[in-house]
Amino acid sequence: MLPPGGGAFGPTDRPPGPDTTCDAPQVENAPLTHLTRAEYDRTVGELLGIESRVAAGFAPDEDTDGYEVGARVSPLLAEQYVDASEELAQRAVAENLAGLVPCDPASGDEACAVAFIDTFAPRAFRRPATQEERDGLLALYRVGAAYDFATGIEAVVMGAISAPSFLYHLELSPEGSRSGDVVELDDYAVASRLSYFLWGSMPDDELFIAAGNGELSEPEGLETQARRMLESDRAADGIRSFARQWLGLDHLAGMQRDPERYPAWDATMGDRMRQSMLGYVEEAFFGPDTHVDTLLTGTYGYLDPELATAVGVEGVTEPGMQRVELDPTQRVGLLAQPALLTVLAKPNQSDPIHRGVFVRTRLLCQNLPPPPDDIAVVAPDPAPGLSTRERFAEHSSNARCQGCHQLIDPIGFGFEHYDAVGRWRDTDEGADVDASGEVFQSYDADGPFYGVAELSTQLAQSEQVRECVGRQLFRFAMGRTETNRDLCAVQQIQDRFRGADYDLRELMVAIAVSDSFRYLTVPSGANR
Repeated sequence: MLPPGGGAFGPTDRPPGPDTTCDAPQVENAPLTHLTRAEYDRTVGELLGIESRVAAGFAPDEDTDGYEVGARVSPLLAEQYVDASEELAQRAVAENLAGLVPCDPASGDEACAVAFIDTFAPRAFRRPATQEERDGLLALYRVGAAYDFATGIEAVVMGAISAPSFLYHLELSPEGSRSGDVVELDDYAVASRLSYFLWGSMPDDELFIAAGNGELSEPEGLETQARRMLESDRAADGIRSFARQWLGLDHLAGMQRDPERYPAWDATMGDRMRQSMLGYVEEAFFGPDTHVDTLLTGTYGYLDPELATAVGVEGVTEPGMQRVELDPTQRVGLLAQPALLTVLAKPNQSDPIHRGVFVRTRLLCQNLPPPPDDIAVVAPDPAPGLSTRERFAEHSSNARCQGCHQLIDPIGFGFEHYDAVGRWRDTDEGADVDASGEVFQSYDADGPFYGVAELSTQLAQSEQVRECVGRQLFRFAMGRTETNRDLCAVQQIQDRFRGADYDLRELMVAIAVSDSFRYLTVPSGANR
């Protein structure tokens, strides 16, 4: 039997339990991580004033519940870091030397280099640089300056962005702490966590100054900065990164479709769909109505003429991606967006299995076991006169598959009005579409429905779904899955989310001021 809440604890759990009190912060161990590829490119772009896509060629990030985490530096990645630092340092000096140094580069000298190091190193390391670090960078400058000033600055840049203090999210425990102690993060570490959560990049000057003034040690000061940052245009980068990972949008890159069945599909369509979905989610978080219902039941979309043609939406004639009101009898909410429907489909047909799994795991936060190793998971080919529902009937008749597929298929079949590119259809291989479905074994979302519009409305009324959205954003912010140690913090977040009538921006603030965000458990062997 699948537990209603899945994960570490269900939506109805309320601390304190028999073995848990919330009188003191409780935090799961946080592993040492490095910048993800997306974080790396954004950070060097902010730091050096140049555009970077170099990290796209790095070894892939690790995956934790669908979210990117820099968990391990392999020998290959270490080599790529060194190569990238050389390339980026050369570009920064060639393209933006005057914007980097506090003097005229034509008359630059060691005094200018020292002043540059004093401001550049703290920004690169996202905390004040030690004297040893400044001395090391000055030594690099002197080696390069034997050729000329620009080469000296290039050596400083290369040294800084290849240093562990740049590459890693370093969160050091205070003097005197012992393994297992729960300690408050220092202001600079909190500033870095907040910036990478909300912006996907390094802190700006104002956040750095707030950290230096000790303003982030209290929830009130941290909340003030979080709200300021959410008003910035840069907050869109953070939420787009969350949406890209939560919804699996990277799968759209290079995705192909059967050209005979989907002649409007071309090499640009995946990127168009990705931008369409990101626009949809961004409006839900930063538009005029940031209630979670907007995310789950919005009747708008972002389309350009080419994408509109491919997915069968009429009336989009102006060039470029634009906001469009959609037919509410056909398209309601996140689940009816073409990008998601396409990600959860096969090249030549719809895919009720993965569509049902998405609802279970990403909207209900329920865990599903993998299929038996000796069963080949192959979608049956389309056949004239047989609908997808009829062709997938074996899943519910095979005794070894029944357990999971009775939970998955009745949800997935509700998507059958959408083909493999998210285009509305009334027939499938000549058979009338039957989009009836039902949700079983949830906490409060159970019941029959017909089609995605009814399913979306049903899910939007579920506390389990609303809290799952909160959990997904928590996992993205923390780079890990919640555990029982996070029970008090997650419950505080959910209570605040509920108290704000499930406002998505308030959810982001609640995560930022939570104990899990502000504290660290000292790892083993870290006694100081």
